[in-house]
Amino acid sequence: MVRRGRATGGLEFAADVPVHPTGLKKRTELFRHPRFMAASTTSAYPIRSLREQVTALEAAITLCLADPEVKPVHRLRTTTRRIEAQLAMLTTLAQLPDQSRPERKARRMLKKIRRAAGVVRDIDVQLNLIDSIVPEDPPRAMKSNAGKLKKELEAERDGHSQDLVKILRRRQSELVLALEDLLDALEPVESLSLSATELVSLAQRWFAENTPPEPQQGADDPDYLHSIRKVAKLTRYIAENAPKKAKRPRRLAESFERLQQSGGEWHDWLVLSEIAGDKLGGSSPVTGALEDRSRVALAAYRRHLQEISG
Repeated sequence: MVRRGRATGGLEFAADVPVHPTGLKKRTELFRHPRFMAASTTSAYPIRSLREQVTALEAAITLCLADPEVKPVHRLRTTTRRIEAQLAMLTTLAQLPDQSRPERKARRMLKKIRRAAGVVRDIDVQLNLIDSIVPEDPPRAMKSNAGKLKKELEAERDGHSQDLVKILRRRQSELVLALEDLLDALEPVESLSLSATELVSLAQRWFAENTPPEPQQGADDPDYLHSIRKVAKLTRYIAENAPKKAKRPRRLAESFERLQQSGGEWHDWLVLSEIAGDKLGGSSPVTGALEDRSRVALAAYRRHLQEISG
């Protein structure tokens, strides 16, 4: 359950555990040192999960270097996001060894790779969206406009995918070493575990404290809505540290996944409609169809926001 805070206009969850007045950093005392933790089949192991994600990232980079097509690029982007969520989660936990130097280095390179992969992935999504709005026997103008838009986007994808491969080749070894240094620093507490209740509280509070305040433009401001969607995605990944047997954090993850997906669909339609407007003009039937889909997707996203805010 969340509620809208009066001071910021943001979203905040009802407290499940006592809150320290100075914020999440101080509340890390709620999470016990690993040698005192009694693990269970529903416990989460954030450092072990980080190690698994690093292994997955290495595989994703290898696949993308071999063939930067749709699935490898999507896997690369998702894996970088999951590691970023894991690092965000670890910053909230107390009594961890100092890993600030390799963490900063890893974050910096992860961001570059994720953004490069994101540009390519966005175009892949946009190409699919264009196909979805064109009927089997489209009017001549729509067919012509859709073909023109796809051709331009496909050319852009070729260039951006080459840029992605260059970045991966240049940064791969450095990133792997930074992540290995980070894991080495965390090895003494690799058995650190969180109960399902602790993980739910952590994820809820992370979402509440990282959701931006409502801007003066109002709650429908696109940048504000997009920011909520990004925070929801990382919150989902944090909650997914729980094993499948841990029903409560898994349900929480599912609710944030629905919010993330509906927000992502709206943003994809919005961005593509703006691209079409620039390339084809506002009077193009393709631009009009995309704008219609954007409005429908925004309504669905608003419904999910209302559901999660109670």
